Amino acid sequence: MSRFIVVCLLAVGCGGGDPTPIDAAPSVDAAKAAFGATCTVVSDTSTECASGVCTDSFNMSAAPLCSQKCTMTQSTDPTCPAGSMGMKCNMKGYCKP
Repeated sequence: MSRFIVVCLLAVGCGGGDPTPIDAAPSVDAAKAAFGATCTVVSDTSTECASGVCTDSFNMSAAPLCSQKCTMTQSTDPTCPAGSMGMKCNMKGYCKP
């Protein structure tokens, strides 16, 4: 009986519950803005952006944009989403949209 319970819990929760596999990637909140979208409140803990980052560190934009933090400044950074200039990190540590 105890083996059944363990297997059941690891598999799908033993019926009725959430059919999402345990190892599935978490979903992004659809209400939050995507990389490169405009945002209002500049913050590294933004509630507006899916990444949690709203920054005004880009000269090309009059409004703050949703971005993400990066470390490979002034170069290609594989952790950045592809923006207008590729996967670039600016001198201030934010991925360029």
